[in-house]
Amino acid sequence: MRYVKSDLCQLGWVSCMGCCGHKFKSKLHVAKGIEKNTKELHTHVQRGKSLKEFMNRTKDVRESGICANMVYDVRKNMIYCPVHPEVNQGVDLRIDHHYCDILHVCKTAYFYDLWDDERKKAFQKFLKKKRRAGEIDWYDYSMKMADDSLLQEFEGLKWD
Repeated sequence: MRYVKSDLCQLGWVSCMGCCGHKFKSKLHVAKGIEKNTKELHTHVQRGKSLKEFMNRTKDVRESGICANMVYDVRKNMIYCPVHPEVNQGVDLRIDHHYCDILHVCKTAYFYDLWDDERKKAFQKFLKKKRRAGEIDWYDYSMKMADDSLLQEFEGLKWD
């Protein structure tokens, strides 16, 4: 079964981890899990192991609730999944993997994909402005995509 693609999941300057785990403990716990995954990926690469071997090294999610595939790219200052097709030259290694929810689509991504290009650009501009202002980072982006609060704010449905 093919995953449901949304450009909003991987914008190139921020990635969502909504399909990469559930019941996250805290930002710090998730960050530690991602740090451990990143170190393990570097070790696998140094040893000449494949992405598939990296992906299958464990059947568990991290204690934090994050998928064991989610890693951090220092150069881009963003988290990403190395087995996601948008990162892995179109190859989706997540298919039939034991903890990848490739059919997950949040409400925000669902509506975004229905919008015209002008509205999509406006939403991306809204997101970039929030990121520059320090209102969202890698963790907040994912959490606020999942709970629809970014969509609500953009649509004027949220008042603070």
